Amino acid sequence: MIRRNFLTDTNAARMYIDGIRRLKDPAQFPWPGQDGLSMYDVFVFWHHQSMMLMTPPSQNDRNAAHSGPSFLPWHRYFLITLEGFLRRAVNDTQFRIPYWDWATDAELDEPVTSSIWSNANLGQFAGGDWRIRLEMNLRTGDLRRANRSLERFLGRDGRLPRRNDVRAVIREQSVYDSAPFNSSSGGMRNLVEGWIGNARIHNNVHVWVSGDMALSSSPNDPVFFLHHCNVDRIWAAWQEAHPGSTYLPDMTAPETLQFHRVDDALYSIFNETVTPGEMVDYQQYYEYDSIADLTELNA
Repeated sequence: MIRRNFLTDTNAARMYIDGIRRLKDPAQFPWPGQDGLSMYDVFVFWHHQSMMLMTPPSQNDRNAAHSGPSFLPWHRYFLITLEGFLRRAVNDTQFRIPYWDWATDAELDEPVTSSIWSNANLGQFAGGDWRIRLEMNLRTGDLRRANRSLERFLGRDGRLPRRNDVRAVIREQSVYDSAPFNSSSGGMRNLVEGWIGNARIHNNVHVWVSGDMALSSSPNDPVFFLHHCNVDRIWAAWQEAHPGSTYLPDMTAPETLQFHRVDDALYSIFNETVTPGEMVDYQQYYEYDSIADLTELNA
């Protein structure tokens, strides 16, 4: 049950591409009650809805899955849920989502030349037969039906974070999160999410890919899940480096932090209750082929 590097494990890459193509097909994996939509589209809807749920509604920063402590456990839960569907799609109980090690691509003279964007890999989804069926309406912010090609503007804006940017966060930040638990907070979570710090780690990757990755409907781009798998790998590396550091906030925090306290239910569109605390031990679900490149200063 290993999550592997997309660009160094051709079998994991092939299975991921085959799996999401099957999951995207309404004939193979229909979204019940939603004509022409698939279970892949469910994840686009779910992510958009999470961003629209402000916590609390009296502000416009922290939502149910972003700009707050649950950013990392919510996306871990999101990926684990998708993995369950992908294992059915590829008929392999051992399959786990691979990760995109964008820090390696950041070292290239031209990161856009990385083989991840070749037609054999993720390049096949842009301008091809991969259709966007749900998209964020830029004027209203709502989700609407669509029928168009995937859009990317690789490298037009932002930059891919470098490995030393990530190592510095893992090495120097021993606290998971801190008050006021939003986009201005100190701590590891916010530095990785990218609202503070020079590297803007997670956010900068969305900006660098751009196009559909810049919208609340960003899971439309299959690279979304590879990117967030690498973000989760960073959290896993931080956990290994700081075993005594716990998830914050705990349940003594006010109810205005609902969806973000350790025993709160994470926002879900499925009929299940999963808490941040239940997402802390990633090794009950998977391991990574390597985190040494993130935890060793001169790896």
